[in-house]
Amino acid sequence: MKKISEIRFNLSTIILVVLAGFLFNSCSKLQNNVLAPVTYQVGFHPSGWATVNSENFHGTYIKDSLDYNLSSCATCHAADFKGGTTGVSCYTCHKGPQGPESCNTCHGSAANPAPPVDLEGDTSTSSPGVGAHQAHLLGSNLASAVSCGSCHLVPQVAARGVHPTGTRKATIDFSGVALTMTNTQGSRYYDSTAATITPNPKFDPQTLKCSNTYCHGDFVGGNNFSPSWTGGASQATCGTCHGIPPNTPIHQGQTLQTCYFCHSPMIGPDGTIQDSTLHVTGKLVLYGKQVSAW
Repeated sequence: MKKISEIRFNLSTIILVVLAGFLFNSCSKLQNNVLAPVTYQVGFHPSGWATVNSENFHGTYIKDSLDYNLSSCATCHAADFKGGTTGVSCYTCHKGPQGPESCNTCHGSAANPAPPVDLEGDTSTSSPGVGAHQAHLLGSNLASAVSCGSCHLVPQVAARGVHPTGTRKATIDFSGVALTMTNTQGSRYYDSTAATITPNPKFDPQTLKCSNTYCHGDFVGGNNFSPSWTGGASQATCGTCHGIPPNTPIHQGQTLQTCYFCHSPMIGPDGTIQDSTLHVTGKLVLYGKQVSAW
């Protein structure tokens, strides 16, 4: 009996030791799994989700896979993108008035929503998505600024299923100064021997040129120049939109240095534009006044 008891004791001891070892090993593995350091990720998103240069950058995914539809983002971050169930606000990085749905989230910069950058991330004016956006929007020493809506429709809101959609290309729809008519019947300087000029602006997406715009010379005595959208500053130099002097009888024999006789204060004695806010506005600057119909 004594031997049997010893055997049972020894067997129980062995079993307890084995179980202890097993439990210790299991707990060690569990502890390692719980406490082991992990690479930080944004929620359940892959590593690099918030890193611009990462292949997993969320902006790239939203553009290429979601076609800019942020509905799935709103599921967790709330309809206003201010945190939702995640507690992470998109406004932390997207500081525009509409957060990630602000215009300059996808194109433009903090200065204004016009490219650069464009939807492909390009910044060069030789890129069709960039082109002469800033030259028009900011104006220059030659001409006043041109609003976005003068050339294409401007979405009133960037929102899910509203904008952008489809081809992601702007809908060209010229308006404002581009449509200014000249030599209109009844105007003070109407010439009955010449045709009324009624611009019919067009943009060719293949050649990237616009044509028949008042802005570039479709007016009385103008050259009706067709500038290249990606051609740079050479497309708007003095003499491209109208001759020097313009090709009208009254201008024959004139030079840049005599323009100011009639067109001051827009142009000065040296033949340079002195007040660009008076140039390419649809109005004729004559003898110190602006004539709306001419």
